Amino acid sequence: MLTEDQVIQILQEKFNDPELEGCFVVDIELDSTSKLRVFIDSEKGVSFSECRKISRFLEERIEQASLMNLNYLLEVSSPGVDRPLKFRRQYPKHIGRKLEVLHSEEKTVGSLKEVAEDYIVLEVKEGKKNEIVRSQKIEFKSIASAKVLISFN
Repeated sequence: MLTEDQVIQILQEKFNDPELEGCFVVDIELDSTSKLRVFIDSEKGVSFSECRKISRFLEERIEQASLMNLNYLLEVSSPGVDRPLKFRRQYPKHIGRKLEVLHSEEKTVGSLKEVAEDYIVLEVKEGKKNEIVRSQKIEFKSIASAKVLISFN
């Protein structure tokens, strides 16, 4: 049976291709019903074409080594905004977007203004009419989860 470590090892080989440089695995979901979902990202984002190339490569390797049953489902995609940010390297491309960050047992919602080595800075609006703006520094080690909030304005 295929393991998450095997998937990561297979993909590292493909990520060495110049056209996929900077790609990395964000998450892997592998269940007993022969369904494999792989979420990939890069600092610049991931295109449909890149997902397709990675999917075909992974499918080829799985079938060559008979790592899964013949009737399996493989999905390769970017994490999407509904999935939490897991790695520091995912944050910079979201500068200017609104985040919901759970940290130190509190929740902060604000616009991402800065990403440093050990922390992020959110611009938080407060008050009855959001007229008060303050910056809040949040260390990565205190972040339990962070999600991009969709804005329609």
